[in-house]
Amino acid sequence: MVKMFEGGVELEKRKLHDRYTRVYRGRLTISDVTHQGRHRPSKVARLVGDYDSTCELYDVMLVWLNDSRMTLTGDERILNEQGKTVCYKQSWLCLIDTDN
Repeated sequence: MVKMFEGGVELEKRKLHDRYTRVYRGRLTISDVTHQGRHRPSKVARLVGDYDSTCELYDVMLVWLNDSRMTLTGDERILNEQGKTVCYKQSWLCLIDTDN
């Protein structure tokens, strides 16, 4: 998976396939959860891999699916320097591994 936005700013398309762009690998799940602060169900995509943290995308929607690639869009929540949660627009470009 490659994140298509950084801090709410869209990355240039050429950077999505750049060798310096961070690629996240892991198992993708999408499920409905009840958000504690908002008291409503939310569809959440989680990518759990071999790195320090789990990537999460809230209120996720499938935008595009073709062969073994798809794009998901939603909200990414990040803690800022003051320890407050900031919500940014985020899209993930995912490559689906069907060999497993």
